[in-house]
Amino acid sequence: MDQEKIHELFFRNIDQVLPSKEFLLSKMEKGEKIRIYHGIDPTGETLHLGHLAQLKKMKHFQELGMEIIILMGGMTATIGDPSGKSKVRNKLTTEEVNKNISKIKSQIEKILSFEGENAAKILNNFDWLSKLSFEDVIELSSNITHEQMIERDMFQERIKNHEPIYMHEFMYPLMQGYDSVAMEVDAEIGGSDQLFNMMMGRTLLKKIKNKEKFVITVPLLTDSNGKKIGKSEGNIIPFGNDVPYETFAGIMTLGDEVIIKCFVALTDVSLEEVSIMETDIAKNNANPMVYKKLLAFTIVKEIYGEEEAKKCQNEFERTVQNKEFSENQVVEISTSEEERIFEFLKKNLEGYSNSEIKQIIEQNGLLINGNKNTDLNFIVKKGDEIKFGKKNFFKLI
Repeated sequence: MDQEKIHELFFRNIDQVLPSKEFLLSKMEKGEKIRIYHGIDPTGETLHLGHLAQLKKMKHFQELGMEIIILMGGMTATIGDPSGKSKVRNKLTTEEVNKNISKIKSQIEKILSFEGENAAKILNNFDWLSKLSFEDVIELSSNITHEQMIERDMFQERIKNHEPIYMHEFMYPLMQGYDSVAMEVDAEIGGSDQLFNMMMGRTLLKKIKNKEKFVITVPLLTDSNGKKIGKSEGNIIPFGNDVPYETFAGIMTLGDEVIIKCFVALTDVSLEEVSIMETDIAKNNANPMVYKKLLAFTIVKEIYGEEEAKKCQNEFERTVQNKEFSENQVVEISTSEEERIFEFLKKNLEGYSNSEIKQIIEQNGLLINGNKNTDLNFIVKKGDEIKFGKKNFFKLI
């Protein structure tokens, strides 16, 4: 086996390997082909940088010849994972979930290979969970105690705040755990916030199939405020969709303190090169903006290609750093009244739904007079210049 890739696998952006890193390594060194999966919650249609960090680990396993499965939570997404949630999540319909799955697949293909002898597979847990009878569910539930479920931090928080816990939320980790049984996997990769659910799979697989399962956790990717980057926090930076500039510009909004962490978690740049960058910033007072721009360029290049990365960098430097855009790009709007920015955009944008407008604003896609703005209630007035997304420029006159 490639020792350099082994080192990358076990020492780059890994939080825990349970029951032990050494045990998994010994099996791989013996030439065993490990069946490993990563589950994606299709409650949205866009993957973000948090997903990318975990897919990168899957890519490393694939390069070492391991069997790769990407599991779409077609059934579990209709329930919603309560992990880290103080309130119950709204349920999605099967139609909404399937629409999201269709869009997510094309994004994953930019990271993993679905061709050749070691092609990755995409499965959907709807295929087996929908076939379980009520008797099957009761039998499955008999493997887990109420005490094991209720000990979760988020449930304890709800109890303390006198907020309800619904029985269907107990079913989520049970169903996710059964995925490991249905696929008879050897290992699972997920974010550190998914440890409980992944360990549930380890418990069920051992009890039902008498088979060991490795649990590999990846540190959560956080933004400049220390918040997890994801849908629930409203701060996603997308990747893999049809607008690479959103990825580039989103990365440029991150704080300087997360640049090195993102190089480690999100790129193929060697750890040696990353260490040189870290030293340059810390000891030589190098301008962090230089490395942040390199980070954005590198990620876009690895996903979309070098040509797209160059286009994105040129666009960012021209429209954001230099604030240069030709007058024929600007739509002048005559106004004599003040107006909420959200209402202004709804009235003057074409082809955007209300939710899309909110999402782009939440992803730092709105500039007012050259400043980022995420306040939907911000008041705009005569004289203001507004940039929304990549191609929408307005001037109130």
